[in-house]
Amino acid sequence: MSRGIGTPSAKRTIERRAVACVCHRLERVMDHQKTNDIAADLGKLSIAVDTDKSNKPSTTLAASKLPIAPVAPTMSAASVLVTVTEIPPTPPFSPAPPEMSAEDQQGHDLQVTHRDDTKDMNTFHFFPFLPAELRLYIWHLSFLPRIVELHKRRTHYADDDRFPRWQSYSRNPAALAVNVEARAAALEFYTVSLPLAAPLARHQTVELPGQLHLSGRRLYLNLVHDTVIVLGSVHFSRLTRLLGWFRAEDRSGTGLRRLAMSVASWAHEAGAATLKLFARTGFTDVEEFVLLMYNDLGPPADWTGGRVVFKPCRDTDYHRRFVMGKGKQFREGDGWMVVGKQPLKVVDVNFLNSW
Repeated sequence: MSRGIGTPSAKRTIERRAVACVCHRLERVMDHQKTNDIAADLGKLSIAVDTDKSNKPSTTLAASKLPIAPVAPTMSAASVLVTVTEIPPTPPFSPAPPEMSAEDQQGHDLQVTHRDDTKDMNTFHFFPFLPAELRLYIWHLSFLPRIVELHKRRTHYADDDRFPRWQSYSRNPAALAVNVEARAAALEFYTVSLPLAAPLARHQTVELPGQLHLSGRRLYLNLVHDTVIVLGSVHFSRLTRLLGWFRAEDRSGTGLRRLAMSVASWAHEAGAATLKLFARTGFTDVEEFVLLMYNDLGPPADWTGGRVVFKPCRDTDYHRRFVMGKGKQFREGDGWMVVGKQPLKVVDVNFLNSW
């Protein structure tokens, strides 16, 4: 039994072939990357297949600017309607990265290496590439006010006292030993260098008298910002020569502005009267004077030359005993007597083994 063109099975066959043909054409268009034009122009795709009396099929394609060929002439007279509502999205455009020159590639590699390897924020490898003015500005920002100590050993009858030979374990600023640029900037800031002495033998300490010799080491100071603390009991003539030497070495001719001394030098009945008299004659340059609640002749034996810091001692027992005892003579009204340009301060001192 032969199947006619108008039978239902024949119509379904023609519909399946029409749909397959349309899908095949759409795939070819997508392969040629023309889906952007199709998505803009294609609204609704209608394919009507009619058959005339002579059984010659005719194809009508209703699509605006659709590059699809007519359906094969073997289709029946059945009408097939195909509606396209969704077009697969076009993959996003991802251009190839531009080619970099050798110099740019080297800089890129440096940046990647810096991000991966330098997690420590205290390291900055590109400091030498900064402008010279900015580098010098950063160096000067590193020159912070310091507290440095000076001490001496016990006096001896055979001492050559023509020059006050002082000892110090305080370190010099690190910028002096970094490079030429940093050292030049540091020498502009630290304008005075005090020659330091050393004992002739290792067993000689501040407690054992013995002749000293100049060690060749110098202590670099900024007389405006740095505070010099003199440990132990110091004779007034020795202190006067030290302050006079600072005044002679200072470019401005002013001298040391900040001085701290052990209370041992003034802990006697006429201590306040002597200090007040000395303030008018020897401390003319001093703007800030500090009394230290520290009686040792030198720094602690285990101190390696790190930082020296002041700490309050108002709530300590030894401060209360000092205020109620020999410290009463240094009081004026509710505060301390004026030495230099402002009232003196009474503090304790800590020697820290750190920068």
